[in-house]
Amino acid sequence: MKKLLIILFCFFTTQFAFSQSAEQLYKTGDSLLKEKDYKAAALTFEKGIEKEGKDAELNWQWKAANSWALATDAEKAMKILEKIEKSDKISPADVNAIEGDKDFVSLHSNKKWKSTIEELREKANSNYNIEELIYGRKDGIALTMLHLKPKGNSNEKTVIWVMAGSWYSSYQQAERSVRPSSMYLDKGFNVFLVILGSQPRYAIPDEINDVKRAVRYIRYNADKFKIDPNKFGIHGGSAGGHLSLAVAMADENIDTAANDPVDRVSSRVQAAAVLYPPTDFMNWGVTGGNMVNAGDLLKGAGVYGAFDYRVWNNKTRTFDFVKDSSERNKMGRESSPIYAISSDDPPVFIIHGDADKTVPIQQSEIFVAKLKEVGVQNKFIIKKGGDHNPNDMMPELKDFVDWFDKNLK
Repeated sequence: MKKLLIILFCFFTTQFAFSQSAEQLYKTGDSLLKEKDYKAAALTFEKGIEKEGKDAELNWQWKAANSWALATDAEKAMKILEKIEKSDKISPADVNAIEGDKDFVSLHSNKKWKSTIEELREKANSNYNIEELIYGRKDGIALTMLHLKPKGNSNEKTVIWVMAGSWYSSYQQAERSVRPSSMYLDKGFNVFLVILGSQPRYAIPDEINDVKRAVRYIRYNADKFKIDPNKFGIHGGSAGGHLSLAVAMADENIDTAANDPVDRVSSRVQAAAVLYPPTDFMNWGVTGGNMVNAGDLLKGAGVYGAFDYRVWNNKTRTFDFVKDSSERNKMGRESSPIYAISSDDPPVFIIHGDADKTVPIQQSEIFVAKLKEVGVQNKFIIKKGGDHNPNDMMPELKDFVDWFDKNLK
């Protein structure tokens, strides 16, 4: 009887899976994983991977291996890890995460575990050409970025990816973004993963200045990097999207008298493509929804440091907190890219989910409306059911590659 039930389960699972798309199968697999039905989750993930073939994302193979490990089927989990080992997309950060993944604890006693991790690391290190660069210094610290070079021929075009979530930036974010950068690297783009001085120590105006500095540094060294200084695209998600738009919409303001030659070049970009960006802090979610002075809301969301505006006091030689609400409103407006839009701005592509519970889709809607009003080229995709997650933006997210390729002429 038990054997018959297993056969029936497999039959109906196969029939159901056949009628589902890979995306639907992955969502089903996630639900089964949450319900701790690990074997069913593993089988469902594998069906999705089978449907997509070589186009299947590494994350889904990873989840399938997770599920088999949690189902205490070490042999099947190890087989998937061995398949991942052949991937030309796996990055050093992926290997670190796999090695530290608690879901794989049951595999640590497996005789193949250590050798598999070593082989994964060797493959990951050979997959990417990565160089860490110092693009500026402030307050005694270095500002860094990772330069990823294409394996094949370069198209001399550049994608500047702003590392920021909730206006927080870290080296770990850059490491995790190496593999997703493959979609650009495979097409010949150079990619720069820019790490910022970020909240809670540095507020949004400081972060915008860091991104501008990064753009200038890359442009100043264009010959060294073998890229075209007039073919720069900028990309980011959420806070990274906001900072990208703030730079893309900014008026040209070159300090020709700057001591540092890097600061004497342009911080303009020629195209932008972003995910679910904040765009207007003065009208957050609804007209008149002032985010700048909503202290409790900002603290609850963990982003208060981003709005911790401070100005230099020459008398005391300190940075003093800006308490005046009208002055804060002014700074919030200046940090909102929607107010900098003008007819000479570069083309903008935005993807935003209509189920986003973090950044209201209204932020993208009003921004795109303003772009249209002044005649700036744009593309806007509303992802039905999409939340604040890049996985929810697939497969449309991959259209960013064609957008940059088309508009960086």
